[in-house]
Amino acid sequence: MLKTISSSDLRAQIKRVLNEVGYGQVRYIVEKFGEPTAAIISMEDFRLLQTARQQQATASLREIIAGIQARSQQLDSNELDALIEEARAEFYHLRSSQADAH
Repeated sequence: MLKTISSSDLRAQIKRVLNEVGYGQVRYIVEKFGEPTAAIISMEDFRLLQTARQQQATASLREIIAGIQARSQQLDSNELDALIEEARAEFYHLRSSQADAH
């Protein structure tokens, strides 16, 4: 079930909200001044989201590598090295940001 709660109501009801979310009964959208600003989800949902983000990052890296391979005959070695380093940096950045979330 999805519920909406204002940030001021959340402050007053945080224990109840966390219990509902923790037991997987509810997901909350938190609104501030009537605008959605955050979501409160269970750890199970969070882990699923993290897994999906990691799969997306892996797919993105594979696309970059495929693009590099397709263009490698047209690139000199310096350009190829720069593209590989860019893909590697993006991969490690995404990986470290996911580790920080845990």
